[in-house]
Formats: sequence, structure tokens, C-alpha cells
Amino acid sequence: MGSSCSCIHTTVTQIHFLQANAPSGSSSEDKSGQEMKGDETEGGTCSGKWNLLTGEVKALLDIRPRNNDVDALMNQVNEMLKTDDNLNIESNYENIVKELEKTGELWRDPEFLPEPSSLTYEHMAPEGIEWIRTLDLHENPFFMTDGVSKSDIVQGELGDCWFWASVATIANYRRLTERVIPSGQFITGSSPYYGVFRFRFWQFGKWVEILVDDYLPTRIGQLIYAKSEASNEFWPSLFEKAFAKLHGSYKAIEGGWTLDALTDLTGGVGEIYRFSEYADRYEELYDHLAAASRKNALMACGTGKGDGKSGTQDGLIAGHAYGVTAVRKLTTPRGRVPLVRILNPWGSGKKMEWTGDWSDDSPLWDQIPTWTKESFGFTKKDDGEFWMKFDDFCRKFANITVLTLGPDFDGDGGADAGSLQEVTGQWVAGINAGGSRNNMTKYSCNPQYPITIAERDVHTDFDDDQEDRECSILICLIQNYRRTSRKLGLLMSPIGVQIYRSCDPLKVLTAKHFTHDGEVSDSEAYVAQRSITLRCKLTPGHYVIIPSTFAPETDEAFMLRIFTDAPIQSHQGFNLAEEAVD
Repeated sequence: MGSSCSCIHTTVTQIHFLQANAPSGSSSEDKSGQEMKGDETEGGTCSGKWNLLTGEVKALLDIRPRNNDVDALMNQVNEMLKTDDNLNIESNYENIVKELEKTGELWRDPEFLPEPSSLTYEHMAPEGIEWIRTLDLHENPFFMTDGVSKSDIVQGELGDCWFWASVATIANYRRLTERVIPSGQFITGSSPYYGVFRFRFWQFGKWVEILVDDYLPTRIGQLIYAKSEASNEFWPSLFEKAFAKLHGSYKAIEGGWTLDALTDLTGGVGEIYRFSEYADRYEELYDHLAAASRKNALMACGTGKGDGKSGTQDGLIAGHAYGVTAVRKLTTPRGRVPLVRILNPWGSGKKMEWTGDWSDDSPLWDQIPTWTKESFGFTKKDDGEFWMKFDDFCRKFANITVLTLGPDFDGDGGADAGSLQEVTGQWVAGINAGGSRNNMTKYSCNPQYPITIAERDVHTDFDDDQEDRECSILICLIQNYRRTSRKLGLLMSPIGVQIYRSCDPLKVLTAKHFTHDGEVSDSEAYVAQRSITLRCKLTPGHYVIIPSTFAPETDEAFMLRIFTDAPIQSHQGFNLAEEAVD
């Protein structure tokens, strides 16, 4: 495409909005030479009334946390999850069970067969693999023996630590795990067994249910992928199989971000914090993470690749993902020490734990009274879980993901009350895939989503109280990256999002506007991640939200999740592709 494009003017599709009952900096510099970050890898009850804006209103949760407690949040989430419409779950589970009741046979999944194509998209499949049903793997098999526990998980040959570190992170919250692993499933028991299991994942704005049979890949009669610490428990193996089916094969789920897995498991909103950006601000980062931990945020972390070679250093594995299970200070004879508790999803028996200060075998624990250690949560076990001093944690790890079930407007690690709009769209080459602001003419062709923030109905002692007039906004841009595309060599596109002020929400912003008027807020460097976030405060007025890829002419579907702490008005969008993408 040349220096201009043919812009299409159409309406926004699939806008979700709830009218609640409850009542950053700017820049004028030209944004040529946009920066891009490369692809990295880590090893409620709804209150108010519905308003139809422009498009189809489908579902929304008005998040109202009570004391930032996960159970309280889940009470509200489950109010929405009780209806199939809001879950958007399309599953043939009941029909399959009814048919099996007639035949008495065990189910064989026609969509994910026990054959090499389910293992990998590569030409060379693992050798010596035999698919065996759970009934033949143990004389007394159970789906789940005593609920979901982080100690159940033992990662197998597959490099999906990013997924299991995230599962371990939610394992302490029964209501979170029961949303993705529905209760009432069994292998042995008094009722007939049909070999069909169901699991749920959040995908691109909706919950989907994945059904799998009980064939599992083995070598010499032993499971090769994830398993339970208990040899007769099979929920980890079947859960991993469902995640593999969702993405096309087991191979497709190797390598990824804990942020993506936590989002798939909760539908929450998260951010990645890179320790290199906090080199001289460890105390500030600790305070943030400790507050997030107290407010039940979900956290996971990852080590860097180091010199590019696999291996361990001080018991830590390069390019590996871990769960974060606690952030707190320990009172010692020399003062209070900030510590972090970390879980290796590889499980027990592999001696893969931190060996430095405050590790399980560290003599520093000898100075701490037994009752203090017990109340603090210290256990000396080869279970993959260990403590580290926070400074060591920041130096040895590359990043940490913090995810909340709702929007965290103030960045304190807790979910805040707010409203949500979800907009799906697509960038189409030759139409509206304008790329970054390296070329303002092309950039102006990107999709534009106008919003209006009204004056708040507040009463203060000062008419010009800026803080009371501001609306907190958190935008999450998600690209619809499909892991099944890996076999085609396709990678995630670097993405970004900007907000500009507008005089008229009914008019499209032009290249001239972008050249002479700086953005109000910006996600800054384009990053090759599935999702990015932008957090800011906006005063009353008209604004335009612009999602874009770094490179122009990039075909991709995307979703904008727009969280605000006060109701906003959404207008007809511009430069939108005519057909929405599923």
C-alpha cells in the first residue's frame, strides 16, 4: 500500500457496557521512530441497568470487590457464570453422555485422536509412544482424590512450565479452580464411567469448554507429560491434554508467558514487571508486590535465558517459569527481612530449589524460633517450594506477572470497582492495518474508538478539584494469537495502544491531527506479547482510543477491554473492518 489508504467507516461490533449506579501526562512531541520490544519467552452481582450503545450488548461484569477478598470477588463473578449465555460456552458434553448411556462404550474424541498429530505439528513425532486409557494405567484410578493442590502437580517432558506455574498459582482458590475444572467428574465410583472430561478456558473474551477422552501418551507404561504426585490421580494429565487440544497439539503449548496462562485460567487482567526496569527501586517494587499479595493478586515469575544454555544456577533453572505463593517480611534477630516464596512446577524429588540465603537448607532459619517458622509458612521439604530474599529474587529472576480478577486502576495490586466495555475488531492489510506512528498517514488508518467522559456528579469544597473530575481508565489490548499458527512459522505481532483527545467524537482523526497534537496517554514501546495494558486518568472530554501493530499491513484480530471507574459513553467507531473476527 502507498502513502494513503482507503478508510472504511462502519459501526463498532460487540460492545459490552453497564451503566453503574455509582456516580497522565500529555505529550506534544512527534512520535516518529517508534520503539519496539522483541518477542520474549519465559521458559458479582451486576448492579445498574444495561444500555444498548452501538452494536450487540452481550455480557459484562461490574466488579465491586469487598475487602479485596478473592471469595468475595468470586461471589460476583459466579453470579455472571450461572447463565450459559454469559459463559458463552458451546459444548456437546450432555449429548455425548446421553449417547454413551445408550451404547455403554467409552468415548473416543474424534477431534483429538490418540495419534502423532495430537502430540506435535512437526514431521518427527516422539518415538515409542503408546496411548493408554486411565483405567489401564492404575488399578484404582481417580480423577481427583482430595481437591486441587499445588503439591499435586509434577511437570513432565513437555516445556509448559508457564502453564503449570499459573495453575499452581490459582490452586489455593477453590472457586477459581472449579471454574476451569468443573466438579463432579470421576473415573471410578458408583456411577457409570464414559471416559469423557470437560475443562474451561477464557479465550478472547469468552469462556470455552474443551472435552477430552481419557487416552494419555505413555512410554513403557509411564506417563510422559504432566502427572499427579499421587500415581492414581489423573486430573493434571487430563487438564494438560485439554489445554493441548485447545491449541492443536501438545507441542503447541511449549514455551509461553505466565500472563497468558493466568488470563486463560481466570479471565483477569495482568501486567508483567521486568526487574531490569527496577534496578534502583527494589523497595518500591517490593511494597507493590507485598500489597498485591495481601490483596490476593495472582503472581508468577520467570528466570531469564542467561547465556542461552539450559541448566541450573544456585538451584534455579534458566528460562523457567515459577509460581509466586507469598510476599512478606520475616522478623529476625537482625530486623525484618523481605522474602518471597516461590514454587517450581516440576514438583518434588528433583532437587530443583534455590540453594542460597533463606532456602530450605539455609542456616539463617536456625536463628528463627520454631513457632515463628510455622506461622510464617516455612517447611523444609523437597516439594519444589522455597523462600528467597527479595533482593536475590530480583537479581536471579527476569520478570514477575501480577494478575487481578478485575481492573487495578491505581496499581496497588488490588481489584477496584468499575465498569467494562469489550470491543472486538481486526486489522486488515490494505484497509486499516496502519502500523505505528513511524508513518502518520498510514497510522491514521488504524481503527479508532471514540469515547466521551462526562463531568462527574461530585460536590467538593473546590470547584477545580482535578482529582475528583478525573476518570481512571485501564485498557487491555489483546491480539488473537493462535498457537496453532506456530506450524506456519507465525509469531505474535508487536502491539501498542494510544489515546488522543478529540474535539468531535463523530469525526475521524486525521494524520494532521496526530502530527500536531500529541497523545494523552501511550502504552509506549510496542511489545510482542498477546496482551498489553495502558493505565491512566482522563479529565472530562472526548477521546479516541487507537490500537495498532508495529508493522503496517499486519492482518490480525484483536480485542479491547476498556475498564473505567465511572460510566463512559462510547460512540460509533471509524476505520473498522466490515466483518468481525470470531
